[in-house]
Amino acid sequence: MCRIIALLLLSGMSWAATAQNYSPKTVGNKWTFRMQEHSFVDEVIKGTLKHKGKEYSRTVRKYSWGSTDTIFSRVDHKGTSYYLDVKSRQETMDIPGELKVGLAWISSDGAWKYMIKSLSETLSTPGNKFENCLVIKAEQVTGRDKEKLQTYYIYYVKDIGYVGSKVEQGLMAYLEKWELK
Repeated sequence: MCRIIALLLLSGMSWAATAQNYSPKTVGNKWTFRMQEHSFVDEVIKGTLKHKGKEYSRTVRKYSWGSTDTIFSRVDHKGTSYYLDVKSRQETMDIPGELKVGLAWISSDGAWKYMIKSLSETLSTPGNKFENCLVIKAEQVTGRDKEKLQTYYIYYVKDIGYVGSKVEQGLMAYLEKWELK
């Protein structure tokens, strides 16, 4: 009986760590990204936001042109990573706890469809080669966001997090350097 309980606890811990490994939100973690002509820095800061009984960590994104955004995210007990849209106050799954190629979901506002395309791709950037990437395809389904791309691919690496985005023509944004606590 003790062995069964230990196995259940261990399997639960590894399950819950899945999305956390692709979205490490420890205070002080910092990532610097490059785009074609600009850059941005994401940094997890102290303080949380509580919404509908759920607690979200804060990541501040500072763009090279002077704008700043705050991103609110959380990982649930099943290992699923979510982000909270501050305008709509709706939560959308970012990374599922169960990673399976072909798994698809729709954003909470119905505007975007996401699908896991791969668990083992390589993303080559000017300064790095990221292997065994989780790749999620993002595709507009309503055409609402006309200023945004119709389709793009989001790359994540275990224990680092988001490492870049691509379109068919090449890189949109990519990780240049990172500091993880």
